[in-house]
Amino acid sequence: MRSILYGLLVTLLLPSVVFSREGGFVSDRQEIEYEYRGLIPESRVVINMPEPEYINPAKPTIVIFYALPNGNTIEQTKGRKPDAVSGEKDGWRYDIQHIAAQTRFLRSKDKNSNYVVVYLESALRAWTTHASKYGDSPRMYRNLIDTVRSIIADKSSGKAERGKQSIVLSSHSGGGRFIFSYIQGEATIPDYIKRIVFLDSVYGYEESLHSDKFCKWLGQSSKNALVVYSYIDTTVILDGKHIVSPTGGTGYKSRQMAGDLIAWGMKLTSASDTSFCSYTLKNKVQILIKENPHGKIYHTVLVERNGFVSSVLFGTRYEQRGYKFWGNRCYNPFID
Repeated sequence: MRSILYGLLVTLLLPSVVFSREGGFVSDRQEIEYEYRGLIPESRVVINMPEPEYINPAKPTIVIFYALPNGNTIEQTKGRKPDAVSGEKDGWRYDIQHIAAQTRFLRSKDKNSNYVVVYLESALRAWTTHASKYGDSPRMYRNLIDTVRSIIADKSSGKAERGKQSIVLSSHSGGGRFIFSYIQGEATIPDYIKRIVFLDSVYGYEESLHSDKFCKWLGQSSKNALVVYSYIDTTVILDGKHIVSPTGGTGYKSRQMAGDLIAWGMKLTSASDTSFCSYTLKNKVQILIKENPHGKIYHTVLVERNGFVSSVLFGTRYEQRGYKFWGNRCYNPFID
């Protein structure tokens, strides 16, 4: 019955292939994209994956759901070379995340996995607004992830079956609300979710709603990992005003999350220097908080300076190979 319903859904949605790019960008692989609108109300989804003949069914498929930051389109999030969008309004937005190029870097380095990235965009340009508008957003977001997993299995010609998919929930900025709403709707975080990533996106964290679920999920499997990158944003003043309250920024929320994990019995190691404060547990937890005594804005820089790559490869054999978090862009050769 499930497969019949899924077939009807795909037929009704009439997905379109956005493009299929011939070789050269991802070593010897090709990539293809599918776009869907309306999988849930006021949403747009773009799936980027290797073409089926380049998917190895003997290898795990890592599916990264990337919930977009407020105000950005999927095209801006994917990124372009500055000269390719020089005359476009808000052209600077194409040069601050480069998730497409960072994904290609992942594919070039990790030949033992198939990488799929799923861009999640709210038509309201903010998952915070979307979640507030729809009271049943936790159920909707769960259904969205479930549907996309089935689409990937179908489009891969069965080479990336649901049972072979390792799911990563990743987000930037207001995209964190998508993840928190999803978690809120689950009694426990499902075991097929292997990594949860917050790239300066933990504004919505609440101890009473999330800490016990994170701890239980981290304890379920040695393969589960939580990655959080943020910065001290309480020192930032814009137009004469602080951009966040003393307890509302991601730096504060990240420290709160680390403290809650420790209170639940997780043996995190803390360290600090002039650049970062960190809370870590080998291969399982990495919480990095950028120090910011001069009140600079590092919101998107945490993504741009290899943050997406680092968040996916933390705790793997490829960690810090060919890149460094907060270093120079490792993915420049892969930018369109």
